[in-house]
Amino acid sequence: MATGLDTVWTRDEEQSSGPQPLSREAIVAAAIEIADTDGLEAVSIRRLATKLDARPMSLYSHIGRKGDLVDLMVDEVMAGAIIPGGPPTDDWREALRQIAQHTRESTRAHPWMIAAAFHRPHLGPNTLRHIDQSLAAVSELPLSPERKRAVLLAVDTYTLGFVRWEVMSPKAKGDAPCAGRPEAGPSAAEIDAYIADQVAGGDYPHLAEFIGKDRGLGVKAEKFEIGLEWLLTGIEAEVGSAQASD
Repeated sequence: MATGLDTVWTRDEEQSSGPQPLSREAIVAAAIEIADTDGLEAVSIRRLATKLDARPMSLYSHIGRKGDLVDLMVDEVMAGAIIPGGPPTDDWREALRQIAQHTRESTRAHPWMIAAAFHRPHLGPNTLRHIDQSLAAVSELPLSPERKRAVLLAVDTYTLGFVRWEVMSPKAKGDAPCAGRPEAGPSAAEIDAYIADQVAGGDYPHLAEFIGKDRGLGVKAEKFEIGLEWLLTGIEAEVGSAQASD
């Protein structure tokens, strides 16, 4: 079907007349490995050519520009956010919970996705499938299309925001760095010790009480589940109001 939008999926893959030892799939996989290790900024045609033991120009037979490569990388990772067989159709809360969990897991494995997801419009098949599954989860809710969209936006924003905090939060000394994270700064213990010094003078009483209860600033998996449950409960309250007004 004809479309006016120019994306890598609406253009045919270029093919050279010579031998083709590379493939688009191999290039994308190599690019993801680089981004996972050193961040998205480290991905370049020259770096890929070195990793794949190929000439830089040979890569252009498969990938026309870096923007296309990023689109393909994002869509490949988005495959991990898709629920095999689809989310449950009779329980919208469980469906949204599973979608959020899959999104979190796939994004945590590839932290560069957080920046990439908001940099360009990504309209690949896996991304569209993910959107379609999300829409299916809320399709039976007694809400207007605008409110359904707001529900999905709230869940996605919470999920990606939590993952951003997870991958950027300070780690304990000796922990392995998170793949694709910027260079690690102070450890969680060092930050907690600094805050303890700052609150000792009494200028931050609520922060002092918080730290005094042996709570750190890191994030844990169960905190994601707690916050998601609060969010879904709030959505359910609006759904109940909408049903009561019918």
